[in-house]
Amino acid sequence: MSVPSYEGKTYVGYLDISGFKQIMKRKQEVGMILDQFYSTLYNTVYDVNSNADSIKMNVVAVSDCAVLFLNKGPHDDVDQNSGLPKMMQFIRCVNRRFIDHDSSPFMTTCSIAYGDFRFEDKKEGEYIRKNCLRGPAYVEAYLDSEKESEKVKPGKCRILRQGLNIDLSRNEFAMLKKEKQYYYYYWMRNDPHEISLFDKEYERAYEKMYDTLKRLLRNPSLRG
Repeated sequence: MSVPSYEGKTYVGYLDISGFKQIMKRKQEVGMILDQFYSTLYNTVYDVNSNADSIKMNVVAVSDCAVLFLNKGPHDDVDQNSGLPKMMQFIRCVNRRFIDHDSSPFMTTCSIAYGDFRFEDKKEGEYIRKNCLRGPAYVEAYLDSEKESEKVKPGKCRILRQGLNIDLSRNEFAMLKKEKQYYYYYWMRNDPHEISLFDKEYERAYEKMYDTLKRLLRNPSLRG
């Protein structure tokens, strides 16, 4: 079944593979990782949509990125409080599968926005077939994923707070942390009490990468 056409207010996510430019230099791995990327997206969408929930996850994947969006009918708006748990469920499941691959685990980044969105399936002409994606939610999610001043770090998922009015007292939102104009979603943890410690360990690991590079740059002899 193809991705159905949709127009309305919904959650839209822009997800891509972290460090894909570096992966492309290892030519023998590119095909395998992309195969894993597409097959995992497909299997996770199938699993997440297998229940009776009227809100369904949809994925349009191209190269190393995927546009995610929810719908519940061709022109039905997706409620903010009932839709976000479905998006979060997909993010948690798909990222856990990406990072747990035995052969080539990999990380992703994801930016999510809520607002008007339109997807039109299969615009066709001679020698061309195009799926049209448009609307502020898609643009905002994409631009946030590409933002250089506050780049999404590997493994992280964040939701733009603009236009959102969700009930944070709900159990489904326990793994969200408000920070500046975002909610960060800690899909990699199960207990909200672990968020603070995880942040500290993540920053420590992130800094180690730069410390290693700085030591290399400062060592003129490459010995010892």
